[in-house]
Amino acid sequence: MKPTIMQVAERAQVSKATVSRVLNRNPQVKEDIKERVLKAIEELGYRPSAIARNLATSRSNMIGLILPDITNPYFPVLARGIEDAAHRLGYALFISNTDNDPKLELEYIHKMVEQQVGGIVLISASLDEEAVHDLTSLKTPIVLCDRLIDGAPFDAVLIDDYRAAYEAVRFLSSQGHVRIAHMAGPKNIQSAENRKRGYLDAMRDAGLEPFVSAGSFHYESGLHQMDAVIEEYRPTALFAANDLVALGAIQQAQRRGLRVPDDIAVIGCDDIPFGQMSSPALSTISIPVYQIGVTAVQLLEDRMKGGKPGTRNVILEHRLIHRESCGGVERK
Repeated sequence: MKPTIMQVAERAQVSKATVSRVLNRNPQVKEDIKERVLKAIEELGYRPSAIARNLATSRSNMIGLILPDITNPYFPVLARGIEDAAHRLGYALFISNTDNDPKLELEYIHKMVEQQVGGIVLISASLDEEAVHDLTSLKTPIVLCDRLIDGAPFDAVLIDDYRAAYEAVRFLSSQGHVRIAHMAGPKNIQSAENRKRGYLDAMRDAGLEPFVSAGSFHYESGLHQMDAVIEEYRPTALFAANDLVALGAIQQAQRRGLRVPDDIAVIGCDDIPFGQMSSPALSTISIPVYQIGVTAVQLLEDRMKGGKPGTRNVILEHRLIHRESCGGVERK
């Protein structure tokens, strides 16, 4: 038979209310009483009911995380930052993967709300105006992570994708490249659109003719796009929407007998571990992925505690990492 909260109270020689205050981390409990209660809990093997505690405090110890693509190695690092921060603050994590499907995303959000999660960290597949209105009507705090949603009044943590792309292209042009292609990400995802805008503006400011190939964030997209990019544009450099696309492009370029970076220089975006392991090692925009996750949880907890009104966008710093896939030889 499982021990009860009353048995803990009797062993610690305190009231049931005092045990509850200890379980809910009430700072007004004296240290010696707290130690007695914790010792009794350990001796009895007592495990409080999360549901009962949530009902008693009107606050859940669960937070939700909605990911767009768990197979992308970028997102497990982000999830790890979220999970570690949540654990330190006393929360458990409830994770759902949407496969970039907006309908599935909304379904999971509502399921999490029904499960009375305290808040949700959302990496959105891209929601329309009606869906955003639906989310704002919910009483559950939401923080956006890595991607913004147009018109959504939620706190967000991300990098400046426009500036990151602009800097990558300017770096390539400073090496003498004049034919710089861009493999863009999905049109409905704001981070991909911002990277494309950064590329286009950098090319315009350098007086260069742009070439954009539309695709997805997947490795296979880089493979499939590369043939058309080479045949239609014949670039000496490439900026890809993310590292997976860049790695796919490098693989296909090498299959066609091109040398990277001698024949074509490549820069990705994300700095996933596989990029450092590839041959040649991938030049990329390094994003503080883990810290984005940690910061998102900090913002979410502040919202769950009734933080100040007004939307906050936290922009973390990125870095351009120059590795083997991006040489320094002058081009004509």
